[in-house]
Order: sequence, then structure tokens, then C-alpha cells
Amino acid sequence: MLSVSFRAFLCGLVLLLATVTTHAQTAPSEAELNTFYDQLNAYRTSRYQPLPDLEALQLPSTFSGADLQALHLQDRHIVRIDLVYTAFRLNPTFNQRQLNLSRIRNLASGLPGLLQDESVTWTLVEQTGCNSPTECQPFFHGFVVYVARHATAATSRADLDSLTRKLRILEKKRPKASKKAPGKKVACNLPGSRFSNRQMARSLRRLYHCPQRDAQVVRFELTVAANGAIQTVKVLPTARPLCTAELEEAIRKSVAFNSGFPIDRKMFPFSAKGVIRLPIGPFQLLGEADMGFTNFALPDSAARLYRVFLKKKNKQHKNDYCEARITKKGELLAAADTAAEELPLPPDANVVTRVMQRHPEWDKEVVVTDATGSMFPYTYDLLAWLQLSALEDEKTFVFFNDGNDQPDKDKRVGKTGGLFHVTTSSYEAIKNKLIETMKAGGGGDAPENDAEALLYAQQLAGPGTSPTDLILIADNYTFPRDAKLLKNTTAHVRIILCGVRDYINPKYLALARQHGFTLHTIEGDIENLSKLLEGETITIQGQQYQVTKDGFKLVQKT
Repeated sequence: MLSVSFRAFLCGLVLLLATVTTHAQTAPSEAELNTFYDQLNAYRTSRYQPLPDLEALQLPSTFSGADLQALHLQDRHIVRIDLVYTAFRLNPTFNQRQLNLSRIRNLASGLPGLLQDESVTWTLVEQTGCNSPTECQPFFHGFVVYVARHATAATSRADLDSLTRKLRILEKKRPKASKKAPGKKVACNLPGSRFSNRQMARSLRRLYHCPQRDAQVVRFELTVAANGAIQTVKVLPTARPLCTAELEEAIRKSVAFNSGFPIDRKMFPFSAKGVIRLPIGPFQLLGEADMGFTNFALPDSAARLYRVFLKKKNKQHKNDYCEARITKKGELLAAADTAAEELPLPPDANVVTRVMQRHPEWDKEVVVTDATGSMFPYTYDLLAWLQLSALEDEKTFVFFNDGNDQPDKDKRVGKTGGLFHVTTSSYEAIKNKLIETMKAGGGGDAPENDAEALLYAQQLAGPGTSPTDLILIADNYTFPRDAKLLKNTTAHVRIILCGVRDYINPKYLALARQHGFTLHTIEGDIENLSKLLEGETITIQGQQYQVTKDGFKLVQKT
């Protein structure tokens, strides 16, 4: 018969062996860990500042098991992990990479499956704002873990109550429903340039003598007064070096407008965005693509008075043009703003409205929308846009909630469910279908079933609607669990990314490059990613990304 102490020893030994076996099964090999590390996003900053609108939990570099337990991951899931350290080192032979690998290995051993979780975004952040041990001592060193709550029936009810409350406020301010677009149509012309694209490019070639001659596309922004005078010129950060100040001065001298933005027989100040292809070739080789404008926009004060739509040239119009409608002193937009004040919202809470207004030609696409808890501000924005736009024709909407609240462990790729659709021109019918979707489930874990919803939407496309034209409203930080379902898709998907706080999730860049999709944020449109080659570096909205064998990674953040 075994003594109590010996039995206790055996039990402890069995437990120890089980723990070692489990760790051996989950711990990555050195090769796997190095491959994982090489794909991580990385950037430098003077001193790290956590994102203000996400719940951030700090794990010091000396974290313990108790620190991991304090994360309470049974109630919430990890969205993003930043490994933060300083660039300063006393010993020039010190190997920061090996220390980082060791820290990641320790964290992964305490949280099995972490490195395999594709929904988590990882970033290396090197702080450059200190130059001695004394200066660096107060700087944070370790992991910053961003978390989000698990969606539950209770949280879904709270989101739904808030949504309906905000919509009631909005609807009280809204004029009686009409199928006509709000406001009277008024005269509108795009700002007139004194010079053609060819003439501006010639002037740039004469004025810009920078020795840096790397071929690249440079984006710039202008602000212009109501009389047409150029006020500011800004060249956006580029992947390859150039003489920024010299190019800005050359643009200032090469661009001239006849007036401000003419609307309803008035002149307004405006902003303009454009592109330049460097190096600019000899005069005889110049084409319209060497320099040109890509967008014009009114300041907020004027935008509240007029709804302006930029249109592409077509059979009736030889050039790009605009259409405008006058509002009743911004009554509709003010109503939306009043309702939005009820809750603190993310900086891009109106991204759906902004993108849709930027692309009025998207009138026949099927709209596929993530209706899980994390997307609450953006589902509200979608409904607010629908009230303002007053649909004239029937449109199909697909809403998905990632499985109607079924347990995460039971979700199967391609068969998760929680899909709802409606084809109508009625705002009330769309709103009711969205509310029905939210009542049926809130999502649960982080990754959603976006691809399953897109394939479902393709099957629903009706007469007159191309089954390949889809708009996906998606969460930037929760990459779909089922993206592999799109392997053979022929769909043309325009992805509106919500929650782009400091950079675009490289996994969405990789998805767009692989399938020829386009991405759209509150700042602009990202197209033609499929033309990039492995190893190339591209600047997107001020951030630099490198194309890798497996996708993209952030290599510098401004």
C-alpha cells in the first residue's frame, strides 16, 4: 500500500510531466520562432504612448504568472500585442533580437496557442528618446497587451439599447422620408486649374533638381483659399528618399487655380490631393499621368451646407465633374452629430459615411456588414448614412454576427452561420434587419466569418447587379478566421476598414494584394496592391509597409 507522502510525490511527478509535455507541444521551435519574428510589424518612436481608445494592459519585461492571470482572458480576448523596448544600449554587442525572442517565447509558454492566433496583431516598438541608463529608466519595457471584451448576450443587449436610443434621436431630427435626395440640386464645378497636367509636370521638371532619382509615386496635399491662392503644400512621406522641401516649393510654383471651389455661385476654400510620378521624363515623353489631382474636398463648415459628390468622366461628361445639393443649414448632418454625442466614439466613427460619399458610383454593390459587438459605432454610422442618402433603388444588405451566439469551440469555417439579408430601398426594413441580426448574436471571440458572408452575398445578387461587386464593412483589428474560403473567388470586393487607429492591419493588405481587392479608410483609397512585388516597400497614408513572402509588414510608422 502506498504511503500518503509517496502518493503525493507520484501525483506531483505526473502533473510535472503533463506540464512539460503540454509545453513541448505548444512551444515553437527556434526556426518557427525566428520566422514568426521576421514577419512582425516594427517601428520607432521617441517614447511609446498606448492607444487611447483601446483597453491596454501592461506586462513588464519581468512579468510573472500572476501578471498573466491578471489579464482575465476568460472574459476578454487579445486584439494586439506591442513589445516595447529602448534603442539605447551600454554594450555595443548587446543583441536586442535575442532578448526579444526570449521574451516572446516566455509569453507564448504562458499563453498556449498565442503565436498561432491569427487574430492577434504583433508590433515591435523601439523607443529612441533616451540616451543613458538614467534617462531610459522611466521608459516602459515589456509587452502592452490590448484587449477587447468577449461579446455576450448581455453586452449585445447593451449595444442594441444604445443603438436604438441614438437612432431615435437621429430620426426625430430627420425630415419625413422621401425617395428624393435631400436638398435642392445646385450648380457645382470642380476647381479650375490654370495649367494642364502636362504643363504642371513640365514646370516641376524645370524646378526640381534633387539628386535622389529613385522611381516612385509621390502623393501631396494642398490647401487653397477661396480666391484660388495656394496656402499650404505638403508632400506625404515616401518609401524612397527625395528632397521634400524642394519638391514642395516646386509644386507651389507649378500649381495655380483660377478660383476657389465654385458651388451655388459662391467660392469656397478647399483642399486637394494629387500624385506625381518621379522622375519626370523629358518633355516629349510626358503624359497626363506624370502629375494630376485625385481628390477635392470642402472644409467642414462648407460641407455642412452642401453635399458634394465627385463623379468620374463618362459618356455624357468628357472630364471628371461634381454634383452638389444644398442642405437646410446642415440640418441632417447636425442631427447625426447630435446623436453621436451620446457615447464616446472612435476617431473614424464616420468612416462608412465618408467612404460612401466619396464613391457615389457604388450604387449597385451588395453591402456586407459585420454586425458583431466590436462594430457598434460603424453599424450606427451605416444607418446614419442611409438616412442621409435616401436610397432611390433597391439594394441588398447582408449582415453577419459570427454564429448566432454559438460557443466559439463549435464554430466551423464555412458553416458558422449568423447570416441575414434584405433587399429593399426602405431604411426601416434595413434597420430592422440589422437589429434582428444583433439580437441573434454578438460575435463572441475576435475573428469573424467575413468570407462566409461574402460568398453568401454573391449567391444573393439579383437581376441588374453584378455578383462580383461587393462592399465589405470590416473591423481592421479582427481579421476573418475564414479568409481561406476566398481562395478561388472572382468577386471584386471593396473593403471599408473600420477602427484604423495608427496603421492598417497588414493582413488586410495581404488579402487585397492576393485577390485584387481594394481597401478604403477615412483618409483615402488603397488600390492596385496586386501589382507590388515581393521585397518592395510602399507608403500608405504615411506608414511604410514591405511586401514579404507571406504578405506585408509595417516597417516604419510616422
